Amino acid sequence: MKKLVTFCLAFVLAFCSVLSVPSQVDAYTISSNMKWWANDKFGMFIHFGAYSEYGHGEWAMSVEKISKKKYQETIASKFNPTKFNAKTIVNYAKKAGMKYIVITAKHHEGLAMWDTQVESFKDYTGQKTFSLQQYTPFGETGRDVLMELKEACEAEGIKFGLYYSIIDWNHSSQEFGTNFTKMASMKARENYITDMKAQLQELVTRYNPSVMWFDGDWTYNKGKATLSNWWTKADGKALYNYMKKISPDIIVNERVCRGFQLGDFECPEQSVPVEAPDRPWETCQTMNNAWGYDVSRENSYRTAKSIIQELVTVASRDGNYLLNIGPKGDGTMTSGSKKILNTIGTWMKTYGNSIYGTTRSPISKEPSWGTYTRKGKTVYTHVFQWPKNKKITVSRYKSKKLKKAYILSKPNTKLKYTVKGKKITIQVPKNAPNKKDTVIVMEYA
Repeated sequence: MKKLVTFCLAFVLAFCSVLSVPSQVDAYTISSNMKWWANDKFGMFIHFGAYSEYGHGEWAMSVEKISKKKYQETIASKFNPTKFNAKTIVNYAKKAGMKYIVITAKHHEGLAMWDTQVESFKDYTGQKTFSLQQYTPFGETGRDVLMELKEACEAEGIKFGLYYSIIDWNHSSQEFGTNFTKMASMKARENYITDMKAQLQELVTRYNPSVMWFDGDWTYNKGKATLSNWWTKADGKALYNYMKKISPDIIVNERVCRGFQLGDFECPEQSVPVEAPDRPWETCQTMNNAWGYDVSRENSYRTAKSIIQELVTVASRDGNYLLNIGPKGDGTMTSGSKKILNTIGTWMKTYGNSIYGTTRSPISKEPSWGTYTRKGKTVYTHVFQWPKNKKITVSRYKSKKLKKAYILSKPNTKLKYTVKGKKITIQVPKNAPNKKDTVIVMEYA
């Protein structure tokens, strides 16, 4: 199955208002195991771990220079998400129009969010397994939040995925400084990689995720491993091949070792690429510039309008959109994330067909007022800025004949239009049916 991708020569995204962008068209192939992912377009990212209890974001241990001992004794040991409700989270995701979910199984802090049996993943004392079940008071409940989420996803027809950090600020093999880690020895490196793969085997065997989303590969280099740059391109290739061996259909992102065209898809973070990658890609994005729960950013949520327009822009460039939530330490969703998801859901309920199963814009130049997506001979015209003169001029799709045009929310009301060469002028109502993004459907013969 061929999909079109555009290399964009100029791109400006300010609260997701897209300016005119010239482009050229190329193509890439979607493998059979990725067709569902490419079709679904929109997913939920969940950052959840001991850092959620602290409420200073997932990087608190590094940013605030908290020692392993202090972090584990004063923060992780108190993590007790008894109010985590997988059905509630999945319900919000489904109403928002999200088709897959990826949750952190192990972030940089090293806390395993499942009952790992791999011996070397201990706390700073080397005595207790550093996992949600064996280190925190939540273990007394006998619950498995990852399994709860997986089962809730399956009940609603949503794909389930897991995030795993290659770097580990807690593991005994690594000396924790700030951000990155340094290996204690080359033997420690070898043993850690073996044990990391053992944990991944546990995750695949127990949860059978559709996506494995890696991160924390920053200590990489393209050549021989050193104690400081201990993760290599060869390690990334080996990790990717290992994942495919234990789960042939699993989708794996580029961060097995970024920068070397590894993995199944690129994953730009909190941005839409100036030049869209020449293979499948996914933008991961926050709602309030926080991944893990950060109480200081709870009054800094972006507008639902900006997020919707960014989702549309990503789809128009043949990308996927993974939007994050960061539950609180008790497991509950924040009110800000609920509000955003509800508003997105209202828009998606009406206009979702202009996102799902579409390919990138068939028009080589993005207009100043919005963008396009396409599905077969149907072009969806996304209007971010409604024209004051009640007329919008769009580019004609190739030399095809336009059969009819109508607003997606009003399929029985045809819009009048005139065709002049490569341009089509459509008469539209005075007021935008949807101020976030009104979609005009253009059906071609």
